[in-house]
Amino acid sequence: MSVCVACRAEQRTVVRIDTWGVPHGSPGHQVNYRWSSLAVCPKCEAGLLVHFDHDCFQQPWEEPWDMDWSWPVAVDGVQRLRAALARCPDPLQPSCGCPVHRSLQDSTEESLPRGLPVTVVLTEDGLPQLRSVRLL
Repeated sequence: MSVCVACRAEQRTVVRIDTWGVPHGSPGHQVNYRWSSLAVCPKCEAGLLVHFDHDCFQQPWEEPWDMDWSWPVAVDGVQRLRAALARCPDPLQPSCGCPVHRSLQDSTEESLPRGLPVTVVLTEDGLPQLRSVRLL
């Protein structure tokens, strides 16, 4: 869990967007593991998009390399996301395969610019996509 930078409350994950690989230390782990999710503050409704990437390719194998990137998500984007998630049967399951998850996954395939906030926009079909505020 992460802590809201605005009000210091503990954020809660509202959607796990994607995951790849097996977590380090779990049976079947092979070098890489990564995930993306969006958490929301229960007090101020601000969001945080997080991409986590793990790599234990470097020796010694016991010392993995972990890196994460995060982007703030404005309250209006969080509200659009919550409305769209009503169409998802399991927001916390990245392998869900529903149109909502596929749309979010498609919108995060390309790297988002670092240092810029992101927001959630809705397609004509009402599906959520993450966009850099600069690209709007």
